[in-house]
Amino acid sequence: MRAPFSLLAALVCSPIWAGWEAIGPFGGPAAIVQVDRHHPGRVLAATGNAQIFRSDDEGGSWRAIPFPAQLRSTLHAFVVDAHNPGIYFAGVASDDPEYSGIYRTSDSGATWKHLAGIKSVWAIAMWRDSRLMGAGTVDGVYLSRDAGENWERAGSPDKPGPKPVVSLAFDQVDPKIIYAGTPHLPWKTTDNGASWDFIPQGMFDDSDVFSILIDGRRRQTLFASVCGGMYRSLDSGEQWKPLTKAKGASARTYHITQNPVKMNVLLAGTTFGLVRSDDNGASWRKLSDLPTRYIAFDSGKPDRIFVATDAGLFRSDDLGQTLQAVNRGFANRRIGAIALLEKTLYVSAPEPGGTSIIRLDGSEWKPAPMDQDPALEKMQKTVTTDSHGLLLATVHGLMRSDDAGKTWRPVEGVLGASTVSAICKHPSRKGVLFAAQYSTVFISTDDGRSWKKFAPIGDASEGFQALLVMPGSPDRLLGVTQNRGVYAMDLIGN
Repeated sequence: MRAPFSLLAALVCSPIWAGWEAIGPFGGPAAIVQVDRHHPGRVLAATGNAQIFRSDDEGGSWRAIPFPAQLRSTLHAFVVDAHNPGIYFAGVASDDPEYSGIYRTSDSGATWKHLAGIKSVWAIAMWRDSRLMGAGTVDGVYLSRDAGENWERAGSPDKPGPKPVVSLAFDQVDPKIIYAGTPHLPWKTTDNGASWDFIPQGMFDDSDVFSILIDGRRRQTLFASVCGGMYRSLDSGEQWKPLTKAKGASARTYHITQNPVKMNVLLAGTTFGLVRSDDNGASWRKLSDLPTRYIAFDSGKPDRIFVATDAGLFRSDDLGQTLQAVNRGFANRRIGAIALLEKTLYVSAPEPGGTSIIRLDGSEWKPAPMDQDPALEKMQKTVTTDSHGLLLATVHGLMRSDDAGKTWRPVEGVLGASTVSAICKHPSRKGVLFAAQYSTVFISTDDGRSWKKFAPIGDASEGFQALLVMPGSPDRLLGVTQNRGVYAMDLIGN
């Protein structure tokens, strides 16, 4: 038997409202994944829209790490300091200088510092002494010798050199030797950038160099992943030769990496899937159809990899032969609308190939067959009150009409002047409504005439664009974010 609503009202400000729970749908495009070897089981993942997630159980579950530039910039680089625990660097680009450059955390993502002296970062590289760092930017290569506190340009802007720089690698022995990839072929310096040599010999003329790998056994051997496939050089970049493509895989290759233990094993991510070589690049075979952006090895488990794909995050314990989705808590999917149909929850998810419909089946989200399409319409911004009025969520605040929409007036109070992004009515509690404004959900128990704060949105920091109450034991309030899926909160106490 449900508790009377007076109990709900009494608990609005009680600690029993522990916060929002992310319920999915999980997955969506992941740009980079990294393993933090200082903390067993810890994995980091980043998205192109600058969301950062952390798992402390080998990818079994994820939680979002607050990041100042999230959803305000494009993240191109994310690295973990291999020698100093808790230090990560994120490289981002944005039209707003406030959110462009490199951010550093020294406490595993709890706080971030925006480093001065550098903007529009596309690549970050560390030498074996991680105080020496390089950054690829739209203006060229910048170097830091104090772990990012100070930066200086590697070379004169008046001399020939690489720019924009989208990939970067230090020689493992001589830190003065640096390789830089650009949207038009690679460059090399042997004097810390005082001078640069253009090293395109053997590459197709229009090659975007997405990543550069230096062989861990022989530093003269280089690999490059480009828009037209992969190349290898046996003489430190003097001459490049194309590698044989894996059958069924795309030529466009975003990332190439080497197993740190079994160094003859290479993995690469292409538009059409993950590919692997067991003979140092001589031959390749396709392992999956997932568009693959990045691969990270777990040095403590030489056959384990984590893979960032356009469909989410995956883990493998056999070097990619089989892949297991590990996305619980990782959400980077655009949600267009939400609806409840015969006790089943549906959401629409706009995707490059069109909009898909997904339903919640138990605790798992599954594609809805087309014959089950609930015909979701545009996100609802208007509700009918129990007193037969109308409430409308607008950028100017909450509006009310008591004459079937002929005239409208602002609702006085906390929701009367600023953007209200979502509103919904409780299906069985008379006079109870919920509305979202920025980072807070509000509640009304008098048919929308007055409102008070109900709950902060918390981790769903981008705000809700739709609200819905899902009946059950207990009832649940659902909030839809634009990029992080659906969040839920119980409406009845323990």
